[in-house]
Amino acid sequence: MVYEMFQTKIADTLQSSLGSDYELMLQKVPKNNGTLLDGLCITKREQKVSPTIYLNSYYERYLEGIPFNSIVKEILQIYQDNTSVADLDFSVLNDFSRLREKVVYKLIHTASNKALLSTIPSVPYLDLSIVFYLYLDKTDSGQMTALIHNDHMEAWKTDIKELYRLSLSNTPKLLPAQLRSMTAVMKAIAMEHLGSEYREEFVDDLLSAPTVSPLYVLTNSSGICGACTILYPNQLKNFADMVEKDLVILPSSIHEVLLIPYDDTLSFQELADMVSHINRSEVPVEDRLSDQVYLYSRNSHTVTFAGPPVSSVLS
Repeated sequence: MVYEMFQTKIADTLQSSLGSDYELMLQKVPKNNGTLLDGLCITKREQKVSPTIYLNSYYERYLEGIPFNSIVKEILQIYQDNTSVADLDFSVLNDFSRLREKVVYKLIHTASNKALLSTIPSVPYLDLSIVFYLYLDKTDSGQMTALIHNDHMEAWKTDIKELYRLSLSNTPKLLPAQLRSMTAVMKAIAMEHLGSEYREEFVDDLLSAPTVSPLYVLTNSSGICGACTILYPNQLKNFADMVEKDLVILPSSIHEVLLIPYDDTLSFQELADMVSHINRSEVPVEDRLSDQVYLYSRNSHTVTFAGPPVSSVLS
């Protein structure tokens, strides 16, 4: 089944299951780095808002052999788990005094988002841009957010300086940083996938091979858009002081970064080549942050480019 037919069949099957009180609509949704995802909006009559469920990854799973009916059931369950969204008081979006504590920030790649950045407030940061969104709600299925656009600023009679000031305070509180060693991350993944067959001593043996430097994963408590934790006050400083070294920062994705305590055996060019290769082979376009490697200095407390700036677009 080709992708366009798959989308239509999903929508038609769900329409039959839900009935005439529901309206289903397929639409292209702009995302990070100029990508467009295929969203399915399910709206119940007289409701003003609805969750958007993205179908791209479901088609990949279908091609991998997941039965079509299983995918339909999963999408339906996700929708039912998020019907509380419609009960939220969305009049709050017109009242900035009720939104001030919900303004947070994230990082995106500047050169890959020129069209988007022309419509939203942003603050430049190296080859990246700090952009702002509303962190409205969190459920077991995910979180509800809304990107802040220029017309929002006009309606709220606010400006970039105020959004930046609010987000500096709100983001670390609403989405606190989480720093773990790569070993701990790998053990958690193994435990999740192996279940009762998990044996820590076996995983220890697998992870005991010598490496050039230890790796640490820095993200936020939700694991979503967590690369911006490098901006949190004293986050890099405290870790650098603990390991008593400068830090090499590898942009794993918009969701997390990898930290390596610096030593002079590291090659910035080799690390940059590795980041670029992983971006192209492992990371979806909409999740890519940068091909650039960064360096945090303990002496100056600043993040700079490690090696020459990379100017590539993340496509």
